[in-house]
Amino acid sequence: MTPAEYSALAHPRLSHPARSLYTLQLRRLVLENRLPRLNYPELGRALAVVDPGNPSGFCYQVNARQLTELLDELMEAELLQVEAQADSEHYHQCPFQLPLLSQRVRSPLPERPFQMHLRWRPDEELPALARLCGVIDASYSEEDLGEFIAYWLGRPEVFDSQHQWMLKFIRALKTRRYVRRQPMEAKGYQQVTSAPAEAGPSKRAQQMIEEAKRPAHGQKREQAPQQEPDND
Repeated sequence: MTPAEYSALAHPRLSHPARSLYTLQLRRLVLENRLPRLNYPELGRALAVVDPGNPSGFCYQVNARQLTELLDELMEAELLQVEAQADSEHYHQCPFQLPLLSQRVRSPLPERPFQMHLRWRPDEELPALARLCGVIDASYSEEDLGEFIAYWLGRPEVFDSQHQWMLKFIRALKTRRYVRRQPMEAKGYQQVTSAPAEAGPSKRAQQMIEEAKRPAHGQKREQAPQQEPDND
């Protein structure tokens, strides 16, 4: 049973006969590749319960109207889709589908925590989870994944669920990308983040300032009166 089916069947508004009809009959018909048509007599026999005090009788049975109501319950729960006829009050011999039989969603049951291992991989929910964490691009390299796994393999005391491991992996990606964006400079045998440049005029602006100063100084020298030699 898929997690989506379990979640829908566990809904408190769904009756027990409707659950039994789905799990014991409709689902079995589809899995056995039998013709997916609603056969009312067959479905009625599948739901009938023999009376322990009277072997020839039944303590629980459904008629056609009650069977239609059970099928309506399953359709309201989105467990069943029926190609019903417009002028019919029942679904006898109508084709049907079970849309949640192949649908994959996160199970309502809590995930079991586990240690990091060499074959760990993020699942298909990584892009959506990354966007919730502010990471638009959820792509990663083998180096990113290998470094993450190697780090947590050295901490065998940590047990987390798949969801928690993916959150850790997303945080690791954000950290690595932030570090890569910082300019690095070599100091001895180490690489350190370069200090931010001080605010001030650009190199081109400084050149323009110097070029503007040169004519001014030349004009001052030409305009300066020449001192005549003192003959006294």
